[in-house]
Amino acid sequence: MKKVLFLVGVAALALCTSCAKEKSCRCSVIGTQSTRIITIKKGDCSKLNRFTHYDALDTAHVETIVCTDYPFLADSSIVYQK
Repeated sequence: MKKVLFLVGVAALALCTSCAKEKSCRCSVIGTQSTRIITIKKGDCSKLNRFTHYDALDTAHVETIVCTDYPFLADSSIVYQK
């Protein structure tokens, strides 16, 4: 009985860890000194190359970006959802 309970626990743990996790990407805007922190649900940070966001006047801005998922200590607190 203990073995069955242990196997069920291991299976539940494997199921929880296999779920998709959000990933924070640190992106540099080409041509400026700005950085963006973009959270993605799936995919690879290095494949992001365009970012569209809206300002207070609801004007769409498209930026060319270069991203990495390497964590930096001095990241901005601004997080954009993609």
